[in-house]
Amino acid sequence: MTTSAYRRIAGASIAMIGVLGLAACNNETVSATPPATSVPSSSSSQAPNQSQSQTTTSQAPETTQDAPSTSSSSSSSSAAAGTGSYTGPTQVTAANAKMTFGKGAVIKDGDDLYNLKVKDLKVAPNSVYADANLNKANGIVYYIDFDVTSIKQNKTFFGTNSVNGLFLYPTFKSGAKAKRLYGDAPGCKSTSDKLTVGQTGSSCYVYQITGAKATTVTYNDYSHNITWSK
Repeated sequence: MTTSAYRRIAGASIAMIGVLGLAACNNETVSATPPATSVPSSSSSQAPNQSQSQTTTSQAPETTQDAPSTSSSSSSSSAAAGTGSYTGPTQVTAANAKMTFGKGAVIKDGDDLYNLKVKDLKVAPNSVYADANLNKANGIVYYIDFDVTSIKQNKTFFGTNSVNGLFLYPTFKSGAKAKRLYGDAPGCKSTSDKLTVGQTGSSCYVYQITGAKATTVTYNDYSHNITWSK
């Protein structure tokens, strides 16, 4: 296997594993229980740290971000931070909003404000299990295609990979086991492009989840429990 064919990304999330035939890297499987109703109230892990791995159980990890407003996104204005300008909705999306694929939600994450548009949830082709050396018994592999547009950001890096993969995932039922797989897969390219205010980038995250086939996507950061569906 050549390094040009496959790319490894280190990090910690629902689980960490190299994608596409790579040896397991701090491979951690989690028995997860997503929130049954609106917004969860407890957690068992923290947001990912690039220098260490960690295990999460039932819900998404804690975050130190400011709690966003729960009003619906409708207003438009230009962002004051960053090097560009943004014209579009800036009001933080309602906490329990129900979205359709292709619609954007405004997310406040600490000092960052961005528009997250989940475009699609796909079941990976069967070839991914052999290509990535994955066991089909460990669940169905999914791709989440999304766009992210920076509205306002702090002075640190903000990019297409700033969307926390612990908070964005295919919706699954209580008792399921979920992994986030890092890297690229056939038909799913994960990017880490830096974005300035007003810029939009596209990326794709990979997951493997047991249980019934997922048809919706959830963004759950304890301030939101937004879902996308067809």
